[in-house]
Parts: sequence; structure tokens; C-alpha cells
Amino acid sequence: MSSPSSPGTTARLDVTGMHCSSCASLIEETLSERPGVRSASVDLDAARATVDYDPARVGLDDLRAAIEEAGYSATPVG
Repeated sequence: MSSPSSPGTTARLDVTGMHCSSCASLIEETLSERPGVRSASVDLDAARATVDYDPARVGLDDLRAAIEEAGYSATPVG
């Protein structure tokens, strides 16, 4: 079991298909509900999601899948 102080990883994903702040909010909520996600923020203008997560509990593919399940596309940055 990981503790709140265990090291996390930050992922940045380019997101396509967003048109408004409601889209960004939906993606943030969808990501935040995934076990292992500590925080998620979406910048509509930059079309980018930034997710702080515990890689022992959730992976980058899981984050991408969550965004795709919400109806958008995601590509890791860098």
C-alpha cells in the first residue's frame, strides 16, 4: 500500500476533441476518479492534461484509456 508521501509521476498528454470548459472539466473528473491519480488538471487553451499519479497503481495507458472513454483522444507529450 502506498503512502501519501510516496513518489509520484507526472504525465503530460495532448488532448484532442475538446471544445469548451465543460470538456476540460469532464476529462479532469474522469482522470481524478481513476485509482492512483493524485491530481489532474486540463488546460483547454493548450489542449493538454497534466496528471500526477502513482505508477504502482495506474499507468500511462490507463490514463489515455480514461480520456478516450470520455470521448477524446490523448497522446503523451515528450
